Amino acid sequence: MVTEPCSGLRRLGSAHDGGYVVALDAIARAKRLLSFGVATNWDFERDAVALNPTLIVDAFDPSVGARRFVEIAARSAISVPLRLASVDVRGAASSFRRLSTAIDYFRFFSGRARHTRKRVWYNTHRDSAAIGDILANVRADGGAPVFGKIDIEGSEYRILPWILDDPDLFTGLVVEFHDTDICADVFNEQIGQLRQRFKIVHVHGNNFGDVAVDGSLPLSLEVTFVHRSIETRPVTPPSRGGAPLELDAPNDPRRPDYVIDLRSRQ
Repeated sequence: MVTEPCSGLRRLGSAHDGGYVVALDAIARAKRLLSFGVATNWDFERDAVALNPTLIVDAFDPSVGARRFVEIAARSAISVPLRLASVDVRGAASSFRRLSTAIDYFRFFSGRARHTRKRVWYNTHRDSAAIGDILANVRADGGAPVFGKIDIEGSEYRILPWILDDPDLFTGLVVEFHDTDICADVFNEQIGQLRQRFKIVHVHGNNFGDVAVDGSLPLSLEVTFVHRSIETRPVTPPSRGGAPLELDAPNDPRRPDYVIDLRSRQ
């Protein structure tokens, strides 16, 4: 799995978990960001909009929603003065951060940024958002081209076939692949299919997870793709190992980042 050289790479999002390295051209040329998996961190989406202010953000995540953030805001608003009164400065700061996040949810997900409290799935069972319907709606309302961010804890393998059927809808993708050991067959197959229309320009291991038994790959792997129609100026030789790069940061700052050898994954 040799990465191809690409100019204009930049890290968007949080300094640690929730940040991803992308190609700026892929963000700049997109009309819409499809973000599958946000939880309580939308720094990536915010940075993408800062780069491309016309970007429409459609985020999907069933784990959070307006009601939850109202509850968090109410509890935190009470907690901050109580913790300060008990001289628990660190606790008060933590409550204040939760309050700020809750308020920011309503500030950010308004107007051109929308959050749908549904999981992205291959059908509509259990009130899911079917990936086929999402892509069809993008086509219907003139929302193409799209940049996709996919971090849905293993379900990426279930929805990627629809993306592979319509690759030219996308300027690029960043996908966190999970369970690369027990899902090695489908992982390798989908990577091979994606490479037909996309360049792999960056790979990073998530150090919150372990590595495979043979030490070949982290169990969670962040892979950045750029559509082959986007011309990117070569600035460095192709990377054959030695990840992470200078743009990377460990997802878990308390542990060293993974250094992986991509030469064995060609």
